[in-house]
Amino acid sequence: MASHTMFRALQNLSLKAKVTSFTLGLFLLSVGVITYKFSSHIREELVVSFSRQQFSETTFMAEHIDSGLKLRVDSLELVASSISPELMADRKRLYSFLVERKAIYKLYTLGVIVIARDGHAIADFPQADGRDGADFSQTDYFHQVFTTGMPAISKPSLGRFVKYPRLVIAVPIFDRQKRIAGILAGETSLSDNNLLSGFELKAHPNGRAYLIVSPRDKLFVADTERIHTLQPLPAPGADQMLDRYMKGFEGSGITTNAQGIEELTSAKYIPSADWFVMSHMPTSLAFERITHIRNEAVEVAAIVSLCVFALLWLFLRHELSPLSRSSELIEKLANGVLPPLRRIPLEGSPEIRKLQASFNHLQQQLLHDEEILREDKALYRSMFTNNTAVKLLIDPSNNMIVDANPAAAAYYGWPVEELLKMHITDIYTMTPELLKQELELALREHRQVFHFQNRLATGEIREVEVHSGHVNHHGKDLLYSVVIDVTERERALHREHIRSEVLEMLARGRELNDILDAIVRQVETEQPQVLCSILLLDKDGQHLLIGAAPSFPDFFNQAVHGFKIGIGHGSCGHAAATGMRTIVSDIQSHPNWAPYKELAAQAGLASCWSEPVFSSKGSVLGTFALYQRQIASPSKSQIHLIEEMAKIIGIAIERKQDEDELQLASTVFQASPEAIVITNADNTIVAVNPAFTRITQYEAHEAIGRDPKLLSSGQQGKEFYRAMWSTIQTLGSWQGEIVNRRKNGEIYSEWLTINTVRNEDGEVRQRIAIFSDITDKKRSEEIIWRQANYDILTGLPNRRLFHDRLIQEMKREGREQNSLALMFIDLDHFKEVNDTLGHEAGDNLLMQASRRIAGCIRESDTLARLGGDEFTIILPGLADPKRLGTLADTIIQVLSKPFMIGETSTYVSASIGITLYPQDATDLSSLLKNADQAMYVAKGRGRNQYSYFTASMQEAAQTRMKLGNDLRRALDGGQFEIYYQPIIELSSGLPAKAEALLRWHHPKLGFVSPSVFIPMAEEIGLINEIGDWVFRQAALKAKQWCSSEDRRLSAMQISVNKSPRQFITGDSNLSLLSWLHALDIPPSCIVVEITEGLLMDDRAEVQEKLLAFRDAGIQVSLDDFGTGYSAMSYLQRFDIDYLKIDQSFVRDMVTNPGDQAIAEAIIVMAHKLGMKVVAEGVETAAQRDMLLSAGCDYGQGYLFAKPMSAEDFDRYLDDTVTA
Repeated sequence: MASHTMFRALQNLSLKAKVTSFTLGLFLLSVGVITYKFSSHIREELVVSFSRQQFSETTFMAEHIDSGLKLRVDSLELVASSISPELMADRKRLYSFLVERKAIYKLYTLGVIVIARDGHAIADFPQADGRDGADFSQTDYFHQVFTTGMPAISKPSLGRFVKYPRLVIAVPIFDRQKRIAGILAGETSLSDNNLLSGFELKAHPNGRAYLIVSPRDKLFVADTERIHTLQPLPAPGADQMLDRYMKGFEGSGITTNAQGIEELTSAKYIPSADWFVMSHMPTSLAFERITHIRNEAVEVAAIVSLCVFALLWLFLRHELSPLSRSSELIEKLANGVLPPLRRIPLEGSPEIRKLQASFNHLQQQLLHDEEILREDKALYRSMFTNNTAVKLLIDPSNNMIVDANPAAAAYYGWPVEELLKMHITDIYTMTPELLKQELELALREHRQVFHFQNRLATGEIREVEVHSGHVNHHGKDLLYSVVIDVTERERALHREHIRSEVLEMLARGRELNDILDAIVRQVETEQPQVLCSILLLDKDGQHLLIGAAPSFPDFFNQAVHGFKIGIGHGSCGHAAATGMRTIVSDIQSHPNWAPYKELAAQAGLASCWSEPVFSSKGSVLGTFALYQRQIASPSKSQIHLIEEMAKIIGIAIERKQDEDELQLASTVFQASPEAIVITNADNTIVAVNPAFTRITQYEAHEAIGRDPKLLSSGQQGKEFYRAMWSTIQTLGSWQGEIVNRRKNGEIYSEWLTINTVRNEDGEVRQRIAIFSDITDKKRSEEIIWRQANYDILTGLPNRRLFHDRLIQEMKREGREQNSLALMFIDLDHFKEVNDTLGHEAGDNLLMQASRRIAGCIRESDTLARLGGDEFTIILPGLADPKRLGTLADTIIQVLSKPFMIGETSTYVSASIGITLYPQDATDLSSLLKNADQAMYVAKGRGRNQYSYFTASMQEAAQTRMKLGNDLRRALDGGQFEIYYQPIIELSSGLPAKAEALLRWHHPKLGFVSPSVFIPMAEEIGLINEIGDWVFRQAALKAKQWCSSEDRRLSAMQISVNKSPRQFITGDSNLSLLSWLHALDIPPSCIVVEITEGLLMDDRAEVQEKLLAFRDAGIQVSLDDFGTGYSAMSYLQRFDIDYLKIDQSFVRDMVTNPGDQAIAEAIIVMAHKLGMKVVAEGVETAAQRDMLLSAGCDYGQGYLFAKPMSAEDFDRYLDDTVTA
């Protein structure tokens, strides 16, 4: 029933309504189909484009995270390699070791832990409560490291002791047998993104988010939205793309998430952690543009449909109006409304039309004209007013706008009433003269299409296409114009032109500056009101450099060039630092421009809009900026412009960089000093460089197309190549030394590196081999190694090789629980041979000595020369004292035999020190020290013998070392004091002189004997400093006496001992003489005591210093005369004033006639030479009387007085001299 009613309703519709509805329906159906097809095609293209872009960015992030993890593993392994079991056994040392590794805590923000084999932590830093000593044996990384022996990455979780989301990386600690002794674990926080320091995860401006997923642990490691961190993954089936990624798929896809939102997702694997990075973005944001296009298409279709409907309706009304009017007239005629003269028009069939024509013949012309005029006017007003196109009616005679439709008012921004008062020149930008010419063309030549620029009420300039037609209205020529806005079309064409020009310039190899300059000029042509600049980021990524800015003044460009980027640094600096568009509408009031607003004002700039330029990988390359000379904000079209131009600039910069890198790679390939060989997947050579020909002698055409085994020398077996290829196929690379053959058959060594290049599917694409000829280098290294490890003179191992071999023998004997002996051999009297016969003779003796010693030992023993006349022998497996003593005696005997140096026979002897490992020491340093101490004990016992190391030697050495350290502080600590012992004139019994004697008041040991600390001071180099102090103190005391009015006191002299080393190494003697002169101290008040050995020294500097004292008037006394190797000629050469008879002759002279004779002979000889004699050690009256009777001048000893302090000595003088 309902369908029947609807059918009747349709039947009752007018013909006009039926035709209109049917035609409009067909039109809407066609437009809908076209719109759907078009939008579907664009969506497919966008899906592919967005998928590639998103996967590229995800891949870049995954690679950065992978590099960060590898860096942490490598750093941790480097630290672990320095941890030994001994260090692990000492917690305090281990903790100090961790504290010193400061650099690693930048990578492991929550610290590092050393875990023993039982799973308990033995040290951590920084220390966390409860972590030290905690049990980690149940952790996943503990089991993984001990199971595989490889580094392990833990499941991300909240820490037990540091309550943050964290990740643990653990590496094994090996002992010397390469067994796992423990674990070094580093903890890093996931909450502060320390793991991602090189590439921060952050939400993408267009709505894209990122997650890091651990398939093994089935949880989210991190995400940019910070809501999924350490959360479990959704159940399988909840997200189809996530399920695919969990199975190893890498790529992009569209899926619907758990919230029912359709998303575009991408994923990339992170090999080092067995994770993957996943990015996702709602398709509503990704394909927002196609939705916008589809909506616009619907809107346009609706508007066009309305227009078609109106035109069709009007057309049908026009065509069917005679029938309607006939019906109306018939009705009016029937009702008597119309006058009878008004005939009824006939309608329908031809016959009716003929009837109507006859009926209306008398009135037809009048009625027809009247009806047409009325219809035309109504049609024109309807079409003119209701049309959405911009329409104007113009009077070209005065340029006035005669009529304008509402669409024109809406477009231009003025009301219709206002437009009708305006001239066409008010909205056209061209000059009135040029506009007049264009209007005349439209009238005379009936030109229909024009291109103009129109100005809107807002001041914006728009590109328009004007379709004009001639209209005669009441005899007046008018122009009917339809205005179509083509601004965006023109700009799109212009930008496409720019893109084409840039690509053409790139293809022709034009310089980047020329390309950027062309872009700027094209944009400034399109936008005359703006100034453009392109700034490029420098290599360090911190400063912007001028790329193109031709319209700016030089001073502005100079100020901008090298501009440092940063947040708040102008527009471009801020955009480059943040990677976001920066719009500054008013430079003078914006805080970013506060430091630079005067510069901008000087350049006439009022606003700036800056867009960052990105590479295809998302890194900032520079900025593109538009400036205006008035305060302004960008329109949508200008925003679109800077976006499009930034993309074009990024393409130009990146392609130019790629060209430069390709050129550089080609240059490196050709100029590389190392040979480069490139093979395909079938291991066939496809390219070689010139260095390959230089090294192998094969020309490129001889090698290309052949297998690299053409270079094989056959010196490495199949196992070598099998292992090499196994490594290449497993790891993708190999490096090592290989022996090959040149084209001429010559064998050479090369250092070879092979790397594999794979395609996107992981298949082998190419292999690159780089090698260098190391034949000469190996020969040189062998020579250098020998020079570094062997003594040039004797050919024996030197100190370095000796240390290496001793360490190896100690390790081996320690493993086998055996002992070894170490001998130190020093040649006695070698210095005399060297000084007497010369260095060449000394070298000859050393070579003979080394051969003699070598003949006494086994082949398994090591003989080395440590330097000078010192040799050492390592005797593995030999600890029997009897056998060692026999060997030492044999060496002493063979070295005591005469050495023939040319025609001269010379003799030396040997002192040998022996120590045992591990009985005496277990480390290298102690063992060497023990042997050295034992050798010096042998020397001290009279030389030409050997000595075993004993514990007492070590104790004595330690005591001696401590005493030496105390001696270094004694002078500054005021622990030294000068004692004075009187020297008595025997004939009068009165004191005539005094000897200054040094005493050391040790704060703990009390008085230390000079016989102990004086040799030590000479040995450790303090004798000059101490001797100068003694000399100055004694000189000041002598000045006190010499300035006395008592003649007997003023004649007193002070004797000061000077060590031979003060003459050999010291340089203060002249300064001491100058000091005496400055203080006006008479040199005659001082006597310098020297030993006999100093007189024998032939060195010129020693003789000069000794003679300087004599020339200055200071007397010289020869101490301990008769105990050394005195020669009379030396006594005469240096004008010795006093001889001191050693107390060893005085002590027994009363009971021993020999000592008495020696003393008397010394006295007689001295007097004959004009010298006076002082006898030391006079302790009895009998000794004094015998010396007095022999003619001795002075006596010194306990018989007269003991050494005493300065105060006591002054009282002594008061009691004796002044009495």
